[in-house]
Amino acid sequence: MLDRQIVSPVDNSNGSFFAWMGRVSYRYRWLVIAIWSALLILSLLLAPRLEHVLKGLGVVYEQGAAGQAEQLLKQELNLETNALVTIFQSPVGEPLASHRGEIEQTLDQIQRLDGVKTIARASDHPEYRTANGQTEYSTISLSVEDTQAFPVIEQIEQRLKQHSNPSLQTFLTGEPVIDRDGQHLTQMDLRRVELLALPLTLVTLLFVFGSVVAAALPIVMGVMAVAVTSGVLAIITVQVDISVLALNLTTMLGLGLGIDYSLLIVSRFREELHPEAVEQSVIRTVDAAGRAVFFSGLTVGIGLLSLLCFPVLLLRSLGLAGAIVVFVSVAAALTLVPALLGLVGAGINRWRIVPPSSLRSGIWGTIARSTMKHSIAAVAFVTALIFVLSSPFQHARFGLGDYSILPQHVPSRQGVEVLQQAFGVGETVPILLAVSAATPGELILSKPHVATLFQLVNDLKRDPRVEDVYSLFNLDPTLNLAAYQQLYGRLAQLPPALATAVKNLSSPSTTLIIVKSRTGSNNDDSRALVEKLRSLSPAGLHLQVGGAIARQLDTIQVVRQRFPLVLAAMLMVTFVVLCLLLSSVVLPLKAIVMNLLSMGASFGLLVFVFQEGHLHEWLNFTPLGYLDTLIAVTMFCVLFGLSMDYEVFLLCRIKEAYDRTQNNHLSVVEGVERTGGIITSAALLLILVTGAFALTSLVTVKALGLGIALGVLIDATLIRTLLVPATMRLMGRWNWWSPRFLRLDRFQFKVD
Repeated sequence: MLDRQIVSPVDNSNGSFFAWMGRVSYRYRWLVIAIWSALLILSLLLAPRLEHVLKGLGVVYEQGAAGQAEQLLKQELNLETNALVTIFQSPVGEPLASHRGEIEQTLDQIQRLDGVKTIARASDHPEYRTANGQTEYSTISLSVEDTQAFPVIEQIEQRLKQHSNPSLQTFLTGEPVIDRDGQHLTQMDLRRVELLALPLTLVTLLFVFGSVVAAALPIVMGVMAVAVTSGVLAIITVQVDISVLALNLTTMLGLGLGIDYSLLIVSRFREELHPEAVEQSVIRTVDAAGRAVFFSGLTVGIGLLSLLCFPVLLLRSLGLAGAIVVFVSVAAALTLVPALLGLVGAGINRWRIVPPSSLRSGIWGTIARSTMKHSIAAVAFVTALIFVLSSPFQHARFGLGDYSILPQHVPSRQGVEVLQQAFGVGETVPILLAVSAATPGELILSKPHVATLFQLVNDLKRDPRVEDVYSLFNLDPTLNLAAYQQLYGRLAQLPPALATAVKNLSSPSTTLIIVKSRTGSNNDDSRALVEKLRSLSPAGLHLQVGGAIARQLDTIQVVRQRFPLVLAAMLMVTFVVLCLLLSSVVLPLKAIVMNLLSMGASFGLLVFVFQEGHLHEWLNFTPLGYLDTLIAVTMFCVLFGLSMDYEVFLLCRIKEAYDRTQNNHLSVVEGVERTGGIITSAALLLILVTGAFALTSLVTVKALGLGIALGVLIDATLIRTLLVPATMRLMGRWNWWSPRFLRLDRFQFKVD
């Protein structure tokens, strides 16, 4: 946010753009309300469409080297890397053979369902069955994708329930099922968050404003922002893929910023209100507070739009959806709120329930004077505390969310865990080696290539990080290299079992080698194994690496490559805007440094909770052992805008006082005193909304909501209340220094 009054006390607002917005919104208030009502109705009609068009979680970089390898395998071998997995498990001591007829009958019925393409059964793939014969699985390839697969998944689940008995456990899992469960949990969580956050927010607003009418307006604006954004997203999805997790950020920011911006407008209107001159009150309100809202949206939007620079569906979806909800919130605050204020006029204070809290309480001036009196001690205390809070971040590990972001009671997660217990961790995240002949026209099963691949497979089996290798070159441990060369030299005469394996694992030019690691996808050993495989250059062959671990590595690498550029751009744009706004180069640098300190503390707490697992019982989640890379990037970009929001709000009010008095000490006191209440109220409301997401089901959403809430809390208390006044007292007139050749004083903060 920016200060609510950045201009001179003299009323020179009539010619400004924001004054014009206020005048138009007041004079055509019924038209403005009608337009927004039509948008709301249209959005409510379109919003249900989102259930059918949103994509999955979208957490991987599909165009990376791993994606290219999997595309090759799909073209050459018709391999589906996102197939469903149905698992059958019998009790200890009871082999599945006694249930063979029931299993095959169930799979036959599933095969006949519309949308099911093929089923690879354990009866045709011995590697799909454990040695003790108590657990096996089959893979199901579908002819439909994304949300179109959900009805098919439900039909398969019904067949599994109908034909299972108490002694035969069945599970259905796989990436499409996990995506479906994630989407269903997201929808339920959003309803629960709204039911929790909105009443708490209303109660808080009642204490801030004291009247029902004034408290209700921000709530209406928050709901309006979320609803209209959902309608816009429903239209955009016709051409653009959007991740289902975008709904979480839309609700989080829509409620948070929609309520915050309306709080600012309504608060200023109550100050400006003259019952005999409601129009002028609205104009002055929008001219002053409208500037705050506009530039607040600009600072938050810079961070969100930067997410579009990452070629990952989740990040782009969050950036696009977040930018839309910010735009809608700003537009509603600059048009709909003034129109409604013009309609209610002096009735804004109607139905008073409790005495309103004072947004200009003298306590904030007292805090500022005390802090500046002990400025060195305050800086030392806050800096030490920030470094303590940030210290866990030194041990941060980054990974990508998988099935473990789901609650433990979800069947698709349970299915993955059953597979890992029965077959090993690597069974659920196999490393796929697509090996092709380097020379066009050469056969992959020629004698020289078979010799090279036979040696490669044996080397892999000796690697301590490898649990097992499945390929055409170690199907029978009794066969040596010469035997394999002889067999593959006469493909037409192969035994049926071996002929099936050749059909499944090779084409004339390409073969598939499946490597199963001993550790999971976010383990350093698994990543090192993938890096080693990518470095191999078998003679006469071209080797590509696919699979979940490789895709995660590609995603993390592309984010790391682009993040420094995104960060530099964010810092540069913010620095330039603040230089023009504050006519200083010192204050922008200090604001950026304090912003980074605040976010460092937030990330430290995030590591403490979600990586190290503290408080996991209270928050009801299983510790991940890492920070999700994509959520960390999203939180950084969102927090950067929100934290700078409050910082600039305060600094602009201080600058206004300094321009008038040329007294650094008095201007800091006045700025803190006049903004303390409104910043605290806005921060509290945003913390209530984002903090409510800490109670959702998906671990990644918990981390995003709690991280933003903690960041806002730290920024609104330690940074804004203590560190800013103390450092401004120590730096004195140097706060306002800028090189003469820049001539920053010629720029005035006025948008005409």
